[in-house]
Amino acid sequence: MGEAMTAQWHVVLTRPRQELRAARNLSGQGGEVFLPMLRAERIVRGKRCLVDEVLFPGYLFLKTGMAGGLYGRVRSTYGVRGFLRFAEQPVVVADAIVEDIRRRIIVPQTAEVLQKGDRVQLTDGPFRDYEAIFQGYSGEERAVVLVRLLGQQNRLVIDLEQLCKA
Repeated sequence: MGEAMTAQWHVVLTRPRQELRAARNLSGQGGEVFLPMLRAERIVRGKRCLVDEVLFPGYLFLKTGMAGGLYGRVRSTYGVRGFLRFAEQPVVVADAIVEDIRRRIIVPQTAEVLQKGDRVQLTDGPFRDYEAIFQGYSGEERAVVLVRLLGQQNRLVIDLEQLCKA
């Protein structure tokens, strides 16, 4: 009971690209584990898809009391390197900071995956407020769209940031 009252958030260092493994293994040892993730659009094997990415690669948050040799147990957990330290002491993170991070990522930042033929709205540039038809991706950051100008469909390559699904 005393441990629950003194529980604080600590930053745990993970081994490279083993944040999920470390979180899974730590959650079985008691305490609360928080691994902030965001949804992002990436190209995987030549196709655009939504993937969940770790917000802070190599780090996660662990809320627990420091009684009963916890340091040794955490350090010996698969996927964990140890605690983030300052002046030989594990860094303590205020509850308000962790809650602020949680609040900001509750709604994942999802980028819509567009399909050929989808209607899109141009949001910036000289064709702002025009409606277009999505044709495909041109690299990682650009798209090909058809815009009706002067009575005919014109092919246009624009930044993905300049369009949204209509």
